[in-house]
Amino acid sequence: MYATDILIEKAQLAALDAAAVFSSLLAATWLRHGMGFFTPGSTGVTPVSAYLFPATLTTLVAVVVFRYHGLYTVNYGKLVEAFKVLRGASIATLVTLALTFFYRGYSYSRATFLMFLPISIVMVLSLRHAYRHYRKAVMAHPAARRRVLIVGFGRIGRHLGTELLEKPSYYDLVGFVDDDPAKKADELQGKRVLGLTSEIPTVIRTHRVDEVLIAIPSAGRERVLDLLGTCLRLRVRWKVVPDLYDVMLERMSIDQVGGLPLLGLRGSNIVGFNWALKRAFDLSVASVALTLISPVFLLIALAIKLSSRGPVLYRQVRVGLHGKPFTFLKFRSMRTDGTPGIHVAYTKDWIYGRTGGVAPGPRSLGAAARIEANAGEQGGVHKITADPRVTLVGRLIRRTSLDELPQLWNVLRGDMSMVGPRPPIPYEVERYTEWHKRRLEVLPGITGLWQVSGRNALSFDQMVRLDIRYIETWSLEEDVRILLKTVPAVLLGRAY
Repeated sequence: MYATDILIEKAQLAALDAAAVFSSLLAATWLRHGMGFFTPGSTGVTPVSAYLFPATLTTLVAVVVFRYHGLYTVNYGKLVEAFKVLRGASIATLVTLALTFFYRGYSYSRATFLMFLPISIVMVLSLRHAYRHYRKAVMAHPAARRRVLIVGFGRIGRHLGTELLEKPSYYDLVGFVDDDPAKKADELQGKRVLGLTSEIPTVIRTHRVDEVLIAIPSAGRERVLDLLGTCLRLRVRWKVVPDLYDVMLERMSIDQVGGLPLLGLRGSNIVGFNWALKRAFDLSVASVALTLISPVFLLIALAIKLSSRGPVLYRQVRVGLHGKPFTFLKFRSMRTDGTPGIHVAYTKDWIYGRTGGVAPGPRSLGAAARIEANAGEQGGVHKITADPRVTLVGRLIRRTSLDELPQLWNVLRGDMSMVGPRPPIPYEVERYTEWHKRRLEVLPGITGLWQVSGRNALSFDQMVRLDIRYIETWSLEEDVRILLKTVPAVLLGRAY
């Protein structure tokens, strides 16, 4: 019911937005032509039929842009929502103007579209405001609510409760029960732990519970069956969180075939149109960057040549998309007689969790869940602090990340992206577990979420979790945000 309710809300909001945008353009047409505000005297019959095509086109573009900006998935504050509606309506207007410019079947008035923009924004925001008041009134009615009790006040139970409280629906959370007596005084946003699981019958009767959500996936099969039997005896509906969520919370996708639920890992969001959009963005940024900073290339090359013997560029085989090797470019920062033994030993310790003063963790699939719980325990610095192979110029360009600039060529060649997981060396990948290899599902990047989230203060498993989160939730705005955060990280010396 919860998923259906959210889906219905999205569809209703989209329908209201479409109606607001469509009627706004027709209203602007009437104001421009029917009222004669911008032309002297009567203008004759309002050409509504001629504007049906651009009205339909603008409506479709606006709804798509609204969806892309999260207006059907996230509850924003009024100011943020107004800004996103303004941006979406503006983009829809510009797209329609551009397309109708090439359509010679009718000479559309630019004044009509200028009037449409403020009208559409006001109408969209007004209808959304009225809709939320309507939903609030409906959900406040006792007959429309379903009172639910969550069994389990652990990590998953609290996560489930937070979702129900922060995304209002027809579910009315009355509270929690838990096996631990010490949690009886705990609460989540005003919703208390009402008793022990052994007291479920009393809690259900006292608080008139309609449905029970069992959120203790670590419990044994017999324990869960016992809870389900209690629900059946009391004639209340029930739902169970699958035990896989205990190690993969927020990492699951749910599909259904022939009425059978299928659970799987959430896949990459950089596919189809998103991949084409990201690639176009990479080519644009890399081309502009190479044009602007080409003098810097010459200065760095001269400094490297004067300070040590050897080539200007350092070429190395790295592992890219789907494990495919490619030639990785950097400005040379080390002496040519150096051996990779120091780095091989370090990466082995880093991957196995033996750097930064942190005790090694498990290398299984469940490590993903454990690392999240210990994300704040960063222990120390995970890097080689004194590498004797690095030259004086190399130390400078490393600290400012200028040694990474030649990778712009890798971006143009299609080996890398501007933003993404850092490309590993083959001997690193040899030590990966299967869940580590998920970071190879996209093109590697020059910068990424790891670089702007702590970099050398993070363990290897924490880095992989950031990479996977980036892959699964990618958006163009996220790439722009990471690039903007990379600049101060480099300038302030936090990127090394």
